[in-house]
Amino acid sequence: MKLTATAFLCLALAACATPAAAPQSATPAELHAAVAAFAQPTHEGRLDVLKAQLDAAGLAYEVESFDGERPPPAAGHNVVVRLGPEEGREILITAHYDAVVLPGGKLADGAVDNAASVVAMIEAARRLDGRTKHPVRLILFDQEELGLVGAQAWIAAHGTDDIAAVINADVNGNGDTLMYGLNNGPQSAGLINAVEAVCAERKLSCLDFPEYPPSDDVAFAEAGAPVISLGHQPRAEAEKLRAFMLNPPKSAPDPATIPAVLMLIHTPNDTIARVESTTLALAADTFEALVLKVDATLP
Repeated sequence: MKLTATAFLCLALAACATPAAAPQSATPAELHAAVAAFAQPTHEGRLDVLKAQLDAAGLAYEVESFDGERPPPAAGHNVVVRLGPEEGREILITAHYDAVVLPGGKLADGAVDNAASVVAMIEAARRLDGRTKHPVRLILFDQEELGLVGAQAWIAAHGTDDIAAVINADVNGNGDTLMYGLNNGPQSAGLINAVEAVCAERKLSCLDFPEYPPSDDVAFAEAGAPVISLGHQPRAEAEKLRAFMLNPPKSAPDPATIPAVLMLIHTPNDTIARVESTTLALAADTFEALVLKVDATLP
């Protein structure tokens, strides 16, 4: 085979190399164990677990502290991982790692809400490292449960001008149906199209929500950034939640009409026992595929 000078130089410098192959995936059991580790008695303990899991994944991170709302007024800590090229508009992948304080002062385990999403996003980020043409930033927010405080602090510090897309994950602990919102502003239409394309290509069970339960995506939508929020539930429960969001009760609802996930989160029952390892693996696969889809369609 005869090589031109340009082709030879390209090979020598690896400038024309194909994108790196994805590393071997974590097993569903490993992902399940990672979620279980977030059951800690303190906020600081959850942060320590998060940092240890990023270290184990080989993902370098920075901790960005901010003035928080946790009583007594205490600093919050967002954890940020940068992947891919240094220049260009960024794809953010986000999830909150904090949990609610239950009546009586005990910290909830917060397995479904939202350690499951954190673990799935870390796994997706680990696989994506070096495989995108655009910068990818994994941001794991603190103090979402106190009113999206961490996300708002990050936006105030960094702005949204360089953001091409935000993919947020919340409540990804069980079920086989991907839920996504349609209510994040016209700037998010491209992301909705990307989600629908991934659903079709991967033959996933997916359900769109004209009104989606709020998470950190709301802070980005209000700042004008393209954003989508993703969760998983069993199909029947996803449909029940969709109906509930479209027609919220005007008075005390019949408990039988309340979606199971709303009876689970922010309670002592949100434990590792409610997390399905197959959902964690599905979520990580879907988040990875969506980032690659968005990366390929951006200029």
